[in-house]
Amino acid sequence: MMVRTAARALAQEWLDAWNAHDPDRVVMHFADDVVVRSPVAERLRPGSNGVLRGKEAVLSYYRDGLAAVPDLRFTLVDVCVGVDDVTIVYRNQRDVLVTETLTFGDESTALAVRVAYAE
Repeated sequence: MMVRTAARALAQEWLDAWNAHDPDRVVMHFADDVVVRSPVAERLRPGSNGVLRGKEAVLSYYRDGLAAVPDLRFTLVDVCVGVDDVTIVYRNQRDVLVTETLTFGDESTALAVRVAYAE
């Protein structure tokens, strides 16, 4: 189980990468075969059903997303720690509450990411 201080540091590093618009840093802790599930993915990747497989596919999606939303900015709300996952709760540039749950195979490599929106 990841300790709360490590989870909070990971979440801040992740948000800093997004706010720097640096998708390579965002996926730094992702496994090569990571699976990302996001309702927004279907918009940028029609036919994906919101599921992206593999670090390169996710990186490409993040690059396109950042290009489509140049004012993207996340503000950390909280971090929740589970047995093998960390949920990052934040608000985006439109003040929408979002959660991203990263599931880890070990403390440093995310195998899966699930995104959910309050709106």
